[in-house]
Amino acid sequence: MARPAPPDDGSPVRLVATMVGIVGILLLGSLTWTAVGAFFSALGEAASTLTPRPTPTRFPTAVAALGDVVVATPTQRTAPTGTPTLVVIATSTPLPATAEASRRAPWILLPRPAPGSRVPPGAVTVEARGRGDAPITALRLDLDGAALPVSLEQRSESIWRGFASTSVIAGPHSVHATVVDNEGRTGSFRWTFEASP
Repeated sequence: MARPAPPDDGSPVRLVATMVGIVGILLLGSLTWTAVGAFFSALGEAASTLTPRPTPTRFPTAVAALGDVVVATPTQRTAPTGTPTLVVIATSTPLPATAEASRRAPWILLPRPAPGSRVPPGAVTVEARGRGDAPITALRLDLDGAALPVSLEQRSESIWRGFASTSVIAGPHSVHATVVDNEGRTGSFRWTFEASP
């Protein structure tokens, strides 16, 4: 019994049929995605016609100058679609004269030796800077409860550097810095450091 010959996979008819099949699958996929895109586009347009969105309305922005008190007064305006809209109109009122007295108390910055640091026993410079909204008039440094002879150096009208050279023995040490401005307000900072070999 004779066996039939195997089909010729390299024949031109077979290649053309395979190519037509691949192109058909690609076209079908492309048409499917086009239909899905058109469906969602039509769905979005239909939804937007059912619930109209109001167009955004821009109102002028009020900018308050430093030292002004801003008072917001709500008013009601009618939007073009007839729905009520709440609009806030800001007006500025000058601050009363007592606003100057509400400035912050001065504060201490850049303490040296740094808080929690270790320094070698012996000569050390204890330092802090006082800063405030008003001019600084005094800066005091206490080391382990004793006042140090402080030298002052003005950095600006509201920043002063106070420093004192002293000697420390091995062990923990506590520094307390106090700053005073020309309006009598005070600020302080307490920190510790350790002298060890």
